[in-house]
Amino acid sequence: MPREVIRVDSLDDPRVAPYRNLPERTLRGESIFITEGWLVTERLLKSRYETESVLLSEDCAARFIDQIPASIPVYVGPRELLYQVVGYQFHQGVLAVGRRRILPSVRDVLPPPEKPGPLLLVICPQITKPDNIGLVFRSAAAFGVDAVILGERCAEPFSRRILRVSMGAVLHLPLAKTTNLRSELETLKREWGVELVATVLHPPAVSLPDFTPPERVGLLFGHETEGLSEGWEDLCDHRVTIPMSPLVDSLNLGVAAGVFLYEIRRSALSRRCSPVPGTALPSTSDR
Repeated sequence: MPREVIRVDSLDDPRVAPYRNLPERTLRGESIFITEGWLVTERLLKSRYETESVLLSEDCAARFIDQIPASIPVYVGPRELLYQVVGYQFHQGVLAVGRRRILPSVRDVLPPPEKPGPLLLVICPQITKPDNIGLVFRSAAAFGVDAVILGERCAEPFSRRILRVSMGAVLHLPLAKTTNLRSELETLKREWGVELVATVLHPPAVSLPDFTPPERVGLLFGHETEGLSEGWEDLCDHRVTIPMSPLVDSLNLGVAAGVFLYEIRRSALSRRCSPVPGTALPSTSDR
């Protein structure tokens, strides 16, 4: 039996009220967020966040309708209606409304302090540009970060732009946002044994290829133009920098996060695969 859909032809229809005026709304402080495109919407459907409804352009309905649970209302309208919703010529034909959850505390997104094992955390005291936050989340997901911790002055993680740039990684990564980041970092150091790493441009700093990361590490990424303030650097156990050509003085924050996370993961894997000192690899005849 074909899946039932709800036809809409105007944004004045009260059933699609959450989709109205998106170009003028930041959604900050609202109980909902909006996903755009099928990939991010699919990740919403598979996440711990509730999907309130899906809005499809009529030319996309047949392609996606059977992948949406029957319990979720699906509205279908002309593509021009979706153009009105997002404020530009939007070609993917898929939007959805997700319901926010209360973000957990830092303690709630981490394993118990006494549980052994490595930890890799991304910590952002004050990143304000949505594109950069989105790229940080995307890199964090790619390299298996255990949690992302945001300071209160960071950009809203459920903005349309961040969800789109992160490819929906925000919806699946353990995420905490705190109003007292300094206190939380002191607790991480004291109870979890996390060593904090300031990612910096200026000396004195260890070159990233020469840095041996500890088993439990928290990478601090600073503001896009100002970097980490001295107060955050003073809290860190290490200062590390990416070696670069003198022709370039810095990298985009999102790119730099990817470089740091790749190298930290690569170094950890190399140590895990290295033979224990004093032992020898088996010879060919022993295999």
